Amino acid sequence: MATRLTRRTATRGAIALACAVSVTTGAFTGTGSAAPGEPGDAAPGRHETSKTLVTTCPFADPVGPLELAVKTTASLPTSMTVGQPSTIDGLAVTFSLPRAAAQQLLGTGTTLEGGLTFQLLLEQGKVKDTLAVPMTIAATGLPAEGDLPLVATGRLAAFSPSKAGVLRMRVTAPKLALGPTGAPRDQPAEQVTCTAGNGQDLSFGSIPVLAAAKAPAGTPVPGEKTTPAPRPTGPQKHSLLAEEPPPDETTTQVLPLQPNQVDNKTTIAKTGAVIRSKPAALVNGVWFRIVTPDGFPIRSEVTGEVAFAPVTVSYLGYGFLPISATVEFLPVDYRHTTMIRSFGTLFEGTLRNHLDVVSRLSDVKVNGVPLDAGPDCVSETPIPIDMIGEYDPFAGGLITTDPANPDPKFRGFTLPPFKNCGAAEKLSSLFTGQNSGPGNQATARLTIIPLCQEADHRACPPVAPIPAEVFRKGR
Repeated sequence: MATRLTRRTATRGAIALACAVSVTTGAFTGTGSAAPGEPGDAAPGRHETSKTLVTTCPFADPVGPLELAVKTTASLPTSMTVGQPSTIDGLAVTFSLPRAAAQQLLGTGTTLEGGLTFQLLLEQGKVKDTLAVPMTIAATGLPAEGDLPLVATGRLAAFSPSKAGVLRMRVTAPKLALGPTGAPRDQPAEQVTCTAGNGQDLSFGSIPVLAAAKAPAGTPVPGEKTTPAPRPTGPQKHSLLAEEPPPDETTTQVLPLQPNQVDNKTTIAKTGAVIRSKPAALVNGVWFRIVTPDGFPIRSEVTGEVAFAPVTVSYLGYGFLPISATVEFLPVDYRHTTMIRSFGTLFEGTLRNHLDVVSRLSDVKVNGVPLDAGPDCVSETPIPIDMIGEYDPFAGGLITTDPANPDPKFRGFTLPPFKNCGAAEKLSSLFTGQNSGPGNQATARLTIIPLCQEADHRACPPVAPIPAEVFRKGR
């Protein structure tokens, strides 16, 4: 029978042990590394990345195994240069601990604290390394209601790969060590090793590693000996920082895609209004892939641009008041461009797609009476929309939000408040109260637009009814 929390399996000091794995002796750091968390000489620019894993964590009885959605985030350098130290910044792991488990761990305590360790799996060509990443969970009190949100933070030492190529990263499920704050060292703490469900994409990001600029012939390199030291004999174990690792044998593919017809449907949770956009075209599509010699995808991204035409929507405000309005989904920089950028990752036939849009209202009528919403009645902030589904770049597919998805970002999108509404009177709060809020759903069906090869265009079959202005905007 599993040991209960009143007789936990490790001492309180195990919390510190779980967090104390040294990063200064692992393959993730090298000679000349900066101190942990300090920026190195990375190429300018960074980008944020995140990964949510659905994990099973076997807590002690009576709570037992729990399913936790664990999200890891970090800031990666846009690129790195051989021999120049750089860092992975902003590391954080977040998850919500069910209330029953938190109460069981707390006992008579008031705040919970501990540690978390996960593995960062690094690959560059045929060279692989594993880095244990220790993190700390600060003391956190149980809220009056609901689950306990926990955040683990940590820092990594700077590192410098020794060869140009693509550095790719994956993450693993974490190990947890949790206990009440201030417990004596001889009071056992709960240690839990979580596992990720099968079939999940563990990819955390990739970083291009650029070759260092060569110094002119005869130019001495600071710190370099004039006579090379003798190389050791016998078999050598390569690491990412070892000298002369095997060559990177990955293949980069940039494949232009045919235009896709996009049939989009959006449902607003507050009003039940269904917005069926007119058929649009996803143009300037590109499938960017980096694959290993055996065809394993390291990086797989599908990008393109789309523009949606305005559409008139009718619904009942507050459940009884007839309202109609023209709704537009526009790019974030809608004053200077007409195209919305679409970005997605494609692994094993599943597309995880992201759009950032702004919603604009106009031609509003309430019970048949026009309301002048003004020329710039828009959502206060951009609306991030994440959809997931099966997709083939050469056949199309269906992507949607899904309220049951284990990753919260795919469960729906939030419509922000509106601003700048009303030419003669202030209407922003009215439109916000009617429409804004979470739980809205979106669906997009993508269909390949066939290209006709006939010399005489009159012999071509009719194509999908996409408005000509959509194609003009995409040029």
